[in-house]
Amino acid sequence: MIKSNIKEAVIAVTYRCNSRCRMCNIWQIRENRAEFHPNQLNSIPQNIKDINITGGEPFLRQDLVEIIKVLNRNNPKANIIISSNGFATKLIIGKIKEIIKFKPDIGVAVSLDGIGQAHNEIRRIEDGYNMAVTTIGLLKNAGVKKLKIGFTIGDYNISELKKVYELSQELGVELTIAAVHSSENYFGKENHIERKREIIGELEWLMHEELCCKNPKRWARAYFTHGLIEFLKNGKRILPDYSGRLSIFIDPRGAIYPCDVSTKVIGKLTNFGNIDSSEVAECASSWMICTARQAMKKHKFRVVGWIMVNKIKLLMLGKTS
Repeated sequence: MIKSNIKEAVIAVTYRCNSRCRMCNIWQIRENRAEFHPNQLNSIPQNIKDINITGGEPFLRQDLVEIIKVLNRNNPKANIIISSNGFATKLIIGKIKEIIKFKPDIGVAVSLDGIGQAHNEIRRIEDGYNMAVTTIGLLKNAGVKKLKIGFTIGDYNISELKKVYELSQELGVELTIAAVHSSENYFGKENHIERKREIIGELEWLMHEELCCKNPKRWARAYFTHGLIEFLKNGKRILPDYSGRLSIFIDPRGAIYPCDVSTKVIGKLTNFGNIDSSEVAECASSWMICTARQAMKKHKFRVVGWIMVNKIKLLMLGKTS
């Protein structure tokens, strides 16, 4: 049995993509499109708790079902989420129906960065919004219980956050938030945020909404949003970074990085035991769920303390449900 300190893995199973997102150039990758064989994932430690399958568009891999089978066989208790743009509706639903037979708690996160034409322009796909929303509905009908909308905020869609949040409430799915980041290795471009004050205002609204509900999971998302606000304000994390020590990023070739914004290869799937787990500054200069979740778990008392203080403040103001 392979074990390590790694608790979370983000696995990009392909860089092939059917989207043309303005904040990401993965779709432009033409060279070195080699992809690891599903059996190579047998080297992943069996004590990993969180696995995010991403891309590119992961459903474009013909053997995605086999990939999930290998991961589920070796990590049956792991929380596995597939991140998708939701455009290849028929393909997605077909594969999910196969996966849900042996992994009934599989999760899917569909990207939605605006309503209607706003989303179409960000993802640069005609009718992309309708395709994504249709996919979400069909995933619910297929029995996917862990269903999320992933919203990435930038200077170009500040006014869309509240609209997408309201849509997530109408559809009865979770909303996860991220801000655009830069990565030479992963996104393939520099992303900059100029309208920080406006974005912070919208994030403070979201944080309040999440805190006001009765769901502890949403309180944790409020804390994550608080961390994102502080990161945008001063460029610093509110919790230490454990990338490469508790979490990793694996690219389609099987190269292992501490996180997806890093260019430092620290290992390979074929030799997982020799990971260089030294701290990487590139990851410390980010605040994404993949670089924050393990820190939040490790410092859970600090997270709970913040939640309690802010819930009490809301209660005193009569603003909590």
